[in-house]
Amino acid sequence: MRKKLGVITIIILSIIPLVSWSLMEPLKYRFFNLVGTMTSLGQMAGILGLTLFSINLILSARIKVLEKFFQGLSNVYSYHKVIGQVSFGLLLLHPLFLLVSYLSVSFKVALKFLTPFNDISVTYGSISLSLMIVLMALTLYVKLKYHIWKMSHKFMVLVFVFALLHSFFISSDISRDLFLRIYLLSLGFLGLVLSFYQAFLSKWLNNNKIYTLKKVNTLTPQVVELELETGNKKIKFVPGQFVFIRFLFGIISQETHPFSISSGSNSDGLQIVIKSLGDFTEKLKSLEPGIKVAIEGPYGKFSHLNIENKNQVWIAGGVGITPFLSMARSLNNSEYNIDLYYSVNNLEEAVLIDELKEIEISKKIRLIPWISSDKGYLTAKAISEMTSDLNSRDILLCGPSPFMLGIQKQLLDLKISKKNIHFENFKFI
Repeated sequence: MRKKLGVITIIILSIIPLVSWSLMEPLKYRFFNLVGTMTSLGQMAGILGLTLFSINLILSARIKVLEKFFQGLSNVYSYHKVIGQVSFGLLLLHPLFLLVSYLSVSFKVALKFLTPFNDISVTYGSISLSLMIVLMALTLYVKLKYHIWKMSHKFMVLVFVFALLHSFFISSDISRDLFLRIYLLSLGFLGLVLSFYQAFLSKWLNNNKIYTLKKVNTLTPQVVELELETGNKKIKFVPGQFVFIRFLFGIISQETHPFSISSGSNSDGLQIVIKSLGDFTEKLKSLEPGIKVAIEGPYGKFSHLNIENKNQVWIAGGVGITPFLSMARSLNNSEYNIDLYYSVNNLEEAVLIDELKEIEISKKIRLIPWISSDKGYLTAKAISEMTSDLNSRDILLCGPSPFMLGIQKQLLDLKISKKNIHFENFKFI
């Protein structure tokens, strides 16, 4: 029930305006004929689309309380993505239903509806829908660079402003019902305030901790480890969590990026292992010590400490070893019984493998390196053969999305309970 609290809240917030709308007039009159049916469907699509758009702006604000509702920021962003698509679909259907309604009356009435500059409220709606179509097309079908992608998302706030203006200037059920008007205005205003906060104020007001870059360790040609020294205040984190980092000076842009923490929870500083996947991470190798770094967080619920069962299997794919490094470095309880599978294409990609071997001895975990170039891809069947009591363990996964989803499906095929499989996919930047 606790894991579904966020979803239940979204459903309730979405139902309230529809219930209010349905009570304004008997439904038998709203769906009496084609004109009434199309008009009513258009109104419902508009009201629900605007509600979900408001909720989506709230979800994008990265406020800590949302983690408790959705059990992790990665889940927040997963729902953010889905709700955004649903909202877009509903707001697209809104004028289409109304167009069918007007065509049922006369072509002239429909043509007037399609001529936005005849009515300022319709103009607002046309601008909002046009901008949204362009931005959604860019998001779904064009591979943009990160900073351009992020800038395009900020324009979604402008889309919402025009949608809100359209809703409150046009003559409709929203303008006629005080409760519906106040409800949608309040939810929309909250979404706008939080969006403004996230876009322009969070970097100063979000209690960012300032660290100093101590050293950049090149672990492989593609992977580096940043060693950061505590500055104004040390963050408190649970092993397995991630942070958003922002470089305040230097050759790297000041955009925020999420990365998993690799240091142990008792470490004086902060360590972050990063694989070079683009321009941002490639430039990390050229950073000089002394650069100031703003740390926002921590976020996430992915940790061995959040699981009651101390018999666990950790499965890492590539740089997905990062949160497990943090967990392994933080282990101080001999009650844990852990098998750590570390899947890499070749041995040269196995970062910090020597340290993991030392941890294996000192903290009594079982390390199983899996070299896919020699053995083929790691499978759940292979894991079950090497960990005979797999059914009695909780399983933690981290790695590329296809890797995690593939292993999860295979585990489910082996009748492993879904509630015993844990992973956090924070690829939402």
